[in-house]
Amino acid sequence: MVDLSSKRRMAAEVLGVGRSRIRLDPEATEQLQDAITRESIRGWISAGLIGAKPARGNSRGRVRQRRYKAKLRGKGQGSKKGARGARVGKKKLWVAQVRMLRHRLKVARDRGLITNQQFKILYPKVKGGEIRTRKRLEEEMSSFRGRL
Repeated sequence: MVDLSSKRRMAAEVLGVGRSRIRLDPEATEQLQDAITRESIRGWISAGLIGAKPARGNSRGRVRQRRYKAKLRGKGQGSKKGARGARVGKKKLWVAQVRMLRHRLKVARDRGLITNQQFKILYPKVKGGEIRTRKRLEEEMSSFRGRL
């Protein structure tokens, strides 16, 4: 086996990568042995006899899995303290619910499931809390469809 360590070192410097990433063509050892200058190394790089292996990164999969499991721990019923509205406030829940219902109303209007007049009737009902759930909204919209 021919010692090509000096060629590997020079190629690593020319390519700007570590020695372990340098790939030398095994069939061209005789040709590579003659390369004694950086210029000749550059020539073999352009010819494809010398190249750099792609960089390997560290997988973050295990870290993600650990974080996910840690997030789930300590969230059980026995770990909760305070009233029901202590973790997420009543207002935040209400705002999220109303936004969801209004979005559903707009989508239904855009798809032609309800008319503009029906939209104008249902929108204030959502605001006033008469319609509080998605199921109730669907029932109201289907009752309109039954009248058509």
